[in-house]
Amino acid sequence: MSLKSRLLILASLIGCVTFFLPFAYDTSPLKAIQDGSFWQLGVPFLVPFAAMVAGGLRIQNGTLSPGQQRLFYVWAVVTLLVTLSMYLPTSNSSWPSTASEWIGLAIPIVVMATGWVVFSRSRKAPGHDTRGPMLALRIAYLPTVCMCLYSFLDNSPNVGAFLALATTIVYTYDVATGGG
Repeated sequence: MSLKSRLLILASLIGCVTFFLPFAYDTSPLKAIQDGSFWQLGVPFLVPFAAMVAGGLRIQNGTLSPGQQRLFYVWAVVTLLVTLSMYLPTSNSSWPSTASEWIGLAIPIVVMATGWVVFSRSRKAPGHDTRGPMLALRIAYLPTVCMCLYSFLDNSPNVGAFLALATTIVYTYDVATGGG
């Protein structure tokens, strides 16, 4: 197993732990989902669990079956749809009032668009059948988590934010290099 594969497994494991730890204001992604008010911010933090399962299956079998590939693609798409649902108007929604709020709002869109370009280009590479679902999961994780890191790292970060940052750095490296 390569060093990169080991780092990705470790990053996914750290991401799984992050789900239970306070991220900001003593709120964990799990608590955000349970409370219901910020559930859309918590759902992407479930991706490392799927990445751990997919990685384990890939190590055990050498590849993912077509059914497994579809399952992880669906997981990634649903996660991205949850992220996009934050942009739907609600009765108490308003336009951002500061440049920082606009940047926070733009981060997921920019990260998704970049991820789409990387994913589209990676489809032409040999071995995409094996790497594609893993890449899709990592791309689904990054938009909301990057926005949360941008929004909360300077305010009141807790241990979960720093662990999410570690997972984000490794996942970003993997996406930037086309998956693996």
